[in-house]
Amino acid sequence: MAQNQRTCAAMDVLHQQIINDPSRSAALESIEKHTEAYLLNGSPKSTAAVRIPVVFHIIYNTSAQNISDARINAQLAVLNQDFRKLNPDASSIPATFASVAADASIEFCLATVTPTGSPTNGIVRKSTTVTSFSTNDNVKRSANGGNDPWDPTRYLNIWVCNISGGVLGYAQFPGGASATDGVVLLFGTVGGPSAPGTSTPYHLGRTATHEVGHWLNLRHIWG
Repeated sequence: MAQNQRTCAAMDVLHQQIINDPSRSAALESIEKHTEAYLLNGSPKSTAAVRIPVVFHIIYNTSAQNISDARINAQLAVLNQDFRKLNPDASSIPATFASVAADASIEFCLATVTPTGSPTNGIVRKSTTVTSFSTNDNVKRSANGGNDPWDPTRYLNIWVCNISGGVLGYAQFPGGASATDGVVLLFGTVGGPSAPGTSTPYHLGRTATHEVGHWLNLRHIWG
């Protein structure tokens, strides 16, 4: 599931957020301390999986960028397999990590209700005149050609678009601004074995696994 560091901009985005707002570091440290205290206190763990409703914002300038429902569903299946350790390639986990690899008891499902209570399939499609987005979060703003997030306390927002600079995706770590909370993916990376993307060899959905990991506060294992 590893990504080449040059293709994941999450750490660069976090670094820039800290430059813009020094209190961002304090928020991250508070989250880490809370997690450490939870583990040290031996707090009881629920056996039930946590289900996270997801909304996919498909921001497209061309028909190729307006990816199919089949690819979105295939991507969701990959996320669920990976975070439940049900992925078919789990047996190939390197020996160094095999003893700590586990079912995270996290599941993802497409949202069924909008923030205003209307039925939804969890997919928002929006045509844009913007040919490509960068890591400046404009894709998360309707005023800049993207789409505003749904309530991040109720949904995982995933924006799918064309990203410039060779970036496959990026995520916001916990504790950041609610207006930019979520994950951004290059449209060609979204999919899975049943309906692959177009950005070979990053076409089988593992970019989303990687970026959602950052969204859940996982750092790069290479430091």
